[in-house]
Amino acid sequence: MTQVMSTYLGSPDLKARFLQEIAAHEVADMILQGTYGEGEGCQWKGCAVGCSLRSLNKIHGVADINVDTNTHERYPKELGWPLWLAYLEDHIFEHLPAELAKTWPRRLAEAIPVGAVVDDTVLARILRWGLADPEFGVRHATDDADVRRYIDPVVVLFDHEIAGTATAEQREAGARGARGARDAWDAWAAWDAWAARDEAINPALKKADAFFPALSVFVLSVLRDLSPAPAVDRSSEGV
Repeated sequence: MTQVMSTYLGSPDLKARFLQEIAAHEVADMILQGTYGEGEGCQWKGCAVGCSLRSLNKIHGVADINVDTNTHERYPKELGWPLWLAYLEDHIFEHLPAELAKTWPRRLAEAIPVGAVVDDTVLARILRWGLADPEFGVRHATDDADVRRYIDPVVVLFDHEIAGTATAEQREAGARGARGARDAWDAWAAWDAWAARDEAINPALKKADAFFPALSVFVLSVLRDLSPAPAVDRSSEGV
């Protein structure tokens, strides 16, 4: 039987202790972009992943709490978060404005409920946002029909994956679109031009600078929507 990951391994105590350690890093100004971990003692600083893994080392009583603070693969085993979420946390952190970055590990950890399953539907919602959000989605940054021809089947596939109604044909169409999107880099150039145009019209917009903060807010909202996995009745097992 495939084991389903449960966030915080189903333990409210683990989440509470994890948040306590993350918050301590934040208060002590130990969260820093660009490094998984550097320095010793109270001079130590690290990124979102480095801070999280150092916190887990302390919780687990590891002698050297600075060891393995760059190993994303620890997240599924020790936090019950999928590996892709560890990399997403890292990527968003490194692209946020510095002040927002310092609070990002805590805000992410707070948003994830105990005992939830962060499945591929969550990933589909996040990826769809990057393609189809009315303000930040790549699909709306270009009028090129060829580029949209690659993007639209992927958006449709995400819609059906989220609804749980995806068919084999839709998955194949989405895969073709994703493969074709490798030749559609103009969409990203169009997004940059679109953001630059809006900023030229209204300097306060700074759309390009707003992308990762907006993405972070969306990710948090998706995670807060999760519900703990239902308990499994095992009373009849072994009878």
